[in-house]
Amino acid sequence: MREFLGVVLGVAIGIGLSSVRPRRLRAALLVPGILAAGVVTSAVNGELGTDLWAVFVSFDTLLAGLGVAFGLAPARTGLVPRIASALQRRAQ
Repeated sequence: MREFLGVVLGVAIGIGLSSVRPRRLRAALLVPGILAAGVVTSAVNGELGTDLWAVFVSFDTLLAGLGVAFGLAPARTGLVPRIASALQRRAQ
């Protein structure tokens, strides 16, 4: 169950990256963000102290990458701007 942390962190990173406008900056932040999420997930799960820490970090990084894909998908399909405009109209 603790492995979902990587996916959740990845989704958060993906949503955050979707608001970054320059595509080059978004691309430059993508890999370090995914790697950081993988390392944080392994650290929280206590896997960095084992002999197989590289395997755990690799797996958690893959999960974070999957989460980033899930986080970026609504922004790529235009769902996020539609939701934001609907909430803005509702607030008025």
